[in-house]
Amino acid sequence: MIKVAMRIAYYGGDFFGFQRQKNQVTICGVLEEVFRSIGIFDLCVGSGRTDKGVHASAQVISVDIPEFHRDFDRLKQLLNTKLYPRIKIKQIWQVESGFHARFSVKRRGYCYVLSQKYSPFWVLFSHFYPLKNPLLVQESLNAFRGVYDFGAFMKNGGSGCESSVREIFHAKLVKRGDFYLISFWGNGFLRSQIRLMVGFLLEIDKGNLGIEDLKRQLLGEKIFSVPAPSNGLFLSRVDY
Repeated sequence: MIKVAMRIAYYGGDFFGFQRQKNQVTICGVLEEVFRSIGIFDLCVGSGRTDKGVHASAQVISVDIPEFHRDFDRLKQLLNTKLYPRIKIKQIWQVESGFHARFSVKRRGYCYVLSQKYSPFWVLFSHFYPLKNPLLVQESLNAFRGVYDFGAFMKNGGSGCESSVREIFHAKLVKRGDFYLISFWGNGFLRSQIRLMVGFLLEIDKGNLGIEDLKRQLLGEKIFSVPAPSNGLFLSRVDY
């Protein structure tokens, strides 16, 4: 057997999240069904468990494959033919036997897309919200940088982790044409953490909350906990 990593992209709107679930169509479930059809019977491990409706441009999975699939270019083409059109294998490479797609990660990057103009063609991949005060949002993003217990920015039900302490290395707002991109880089994220952080930022932009409220929630006081819609969120990068 050969242990490989695969970098994949997917449209999350048609799936009930990444992780396999009984009686639900998930990214992992579809991948494993296709894997079995070509003689790969190992369970895949993902770098992160994206929620229902969340997309990915650079999710990473690890899986053991038989020797007869050593031609990675041919394997990628075969898989993409079967996974089309909602999931795409972008890259396959061999890794050490101890590699783990989730626990070997050094940092993860997420991007939240805000469209500034309404379009029915954009709504599947962005959240329509005309930003009012970009400078205030960037100032608010600066408050997220550092090590915090993000328990107040976690959806009920937890994330399967013992600790809710995480470090955010980077939090930035950039303008790209008719879109604002909010990007976060960290050593890990809790269940719905990004969407809850973005939801808080949009309340600050509306004038309903302030940066001091954000700092209080970072210290554990739950003030606002309505997540931004899932369609604007992408898992955009995973580094090992």
